[in-house]
Amino acid sequence: SSLSTNAVDIQNNILKVDTGKRLKKLRESLGYTQEKMAEVLEVSVTLYKKMEKGSYNISVKTLRRLKEKFNVSIDYIMFGEQISFNHIWMLMQSSQNSVKLKLLLRLLAYFQKDCRECFVEKSRMKCIWNILLKYWII
Repeated sequence: SSLSTNAVDIQNNILKVDTGKRLKKLRESLGYTQEKMAEVLEVSVTLYKKMEKGSYNISVKTLRRLKEKFNVSIDYIMFGEQISFNHIWMLMQSSQNSVKLKLLLRLLAYFQKDCRECFVEKSRMKCIWNILLKYWII
């Protein structure tokens, strides 16, 4: 259990760093400073720098702002590629249940720190998370 939790943490950290690199690449392609990008995304400069560095998860709200303001694919920011929804859905449907569960757990791990926008009650999210970890180990 501890080993699988560490693996999720490592994967989550890699995802955050890669996401931060793509965020920086987008900012530089726009010719924006970190201060200007933070202003446009309506976050503090400190928070933006942490996202770009990969030490802080990008919130759902910030991902939406990136999509709205720059017409950038959230798939690109998060995963480095743009894949159509139909293709993703087809891959998910043809995957084994264990793969689907691992993906769900990775998504929950990624968003657990900023679940305010996804779930009304944090305690409810923690309860769901604990149940998933208890019964389905990665």
